Amino acid sequence: MIEVTEETRAGWRVVSVTGRADAEAADALEAALRAAVEGHARVAADFATLAYISSAGLRAVLQAARAAQTRGSEFAVCGLSVPVRKVFDMSGLHHVLRIHGELPC
Repeated sequence: MIEVTEETRAGWRVVSVTGRADAEAADALEAALRAAVEGHARVAADFATLAYISSAGLRAVLQAARAAQTRGSEFAVCGLSVPVRKVFDMSGLHHVLRIHGELPC
């Protein structure tokens, strides 16, 4: 289960995600990220308090990033915890996505 909050900081729509982005939560994660992408030119997914992400969660993030690219929007992932960062690294998504240690805004 995940909890999603949003705020705008310095021109970025920041989508903060807490909990576990597993198969059960992947659709909700994708919907939240896509909604942010559809409404804003710059979106940052803040995963500082995300405890776990599965392949389904990674797919949701990738789909949102692709939607942003199609719209010509910026999309970044920020604040990855060590376990979540390992999953991104093992999947190879760190080569595809813009990842920052802290929020880009």
